[in-house]
Amino acid sequence: MSAYECYQHYNALKLHFTKPNYDYFKYNHKTKTSVTSFDSRKDKLFFMKIAKHEDPVKYMLSNLVHNPKLWIKDIAYSPEAERTYQQWVKRNQAFSYMFSEDISKLQENFNSNFIIKDNSHPYVLKLYLRGDISLESFIALIDSVKCIAYWNRKMEYDPVWQELATKIVKYRPFLNYNQDKIKKILVDKFSNV
Repeated sequence: MSAYECYQHYNALKLHFTKPNYDYFKYNHKTKTSVTSFDSRKDKLFFMKIAKHEDPVKYMLSNLVHNPKLWIKDIAYSPEAERTYQQWVKRNQAFSYMFSEDISKLQENFNSNFIIKDNSHPYVLKLYLRGDISLESFIALIDSVKCIAYWNRKMEYDPVWQELATKIVKYRPFLNYNQDKIKKILVDKFSNV
């Protein structure tokens, strides 16, 4: 990957996670950039460094999912950025295992994990916000249960949920997991309860 291509992907990913109307996939990671504008940038060195990474797009993706406000310098020269990427790779390579581990933290009554009582967050959302389950497992769970519409109605004015709901919508197309396998894991875990 060239430094300019890296720059294009970075701009597209950053817009995808920060602007409601931009879609990385719809616009095929294209933005209003040019080689001329790139050549005049003082931060070209950062893009050159990231372009040499084993997987520059996923490296930037993992960090921008974690924090969409990161600047390219924070991604290029931060040991934390590499750790974030390695953790992201680990979670995605062992998705089923991580999902099984994460759902072991749910309450025994499956439905109670998703119900909103007394204007408080549902249990599974609390688990995610505390860092007890990963974003990927959280998304797989709410996709399986199809509770987003219910949560959007019940937490319409909750700023924490609104910000997270946007993140979920933006991140979901990047996730690649076997939904049938996830449903089987859920059925196996909760059918005996």
